[in-house]
Amino acid sequence: MPRVSAAHEQEVRDRIVGAAVRVFSDKGFHSSTIADVCRESGLSVGAIYTYFSSKEELFRQSCDLIAARGLDELAERLLSATTTAERMTIAIGLYVETIDEYAGAPGQISLVQAWAEADREPGVREMLSARRERLVGAGQFLLRQGIASAELPAWLDVDAVTRGFLGLLDGLLLQRIEAGSAYRPGDLQRRAGAVLELILAAAGAPRPSLPAAPGRAGAVERAGAISTA
Repeated sequence: MPRVSAAHEQEVRDRIVGAAVRVFSDKGFHSSTIADVCRESGLSVGAIYTYFSSKEELFRQSCDLIAARGLDELAERLLSATTTAERMTIAIGLYVETIDEYAGAPGQISLVQAWAEADREPGVREMLSARRERLVGAGQFLLRQGIASAELPAWLDVDAVTRGFLGLLDGLLLQRIEAGSAYRPGDLQRRAGAVLELILAAAGAPRPSLPAAPGRAGAVERAGAISTA
């Protein structure tokens, strides 16, 4: 029997995961079945289970694919940017664009479903944590570029700002769902852009004196040590 090439195996896996993304986006996790993925992909049940052990694994892979595609696209778009303002604006714009990318589902519905499943599915929680850390890494890189070019202040807590801004973006995703038919992409871009303006305006400002919060002092010291290293 001829050996199946690694390229062919990857092509089949991508075909299955792509079909799963569309199915989960359309029907939701609990209402979807492996049979639905078979119909969408044009493959047999046996073919599906050759590559994936369960619907849960397919769900994790589907969400992971969405995150990976976003980072690849971001890297390409950033090639044309020359300032921190441009890079961050591009990142915000891409996030808003991809909210409705998958099967026309509102708010990257597979991601929202993953959040709902995280308490019951350790594998989903692990996937979400990995997604978060990949995005944090990309965001920290952009902010550190801004500090190096003096577009951002050296005292900026890079880790906290990155995680806080990602929380803002994910919150905008939920606002999109709440808005329903009244949703306008420009609204989300304007809200995130307003916060970005505040961050960029801090470039020439001294560090503000804020009440100490648990763990904040140590985080600021670590951020300062990194930025001056």
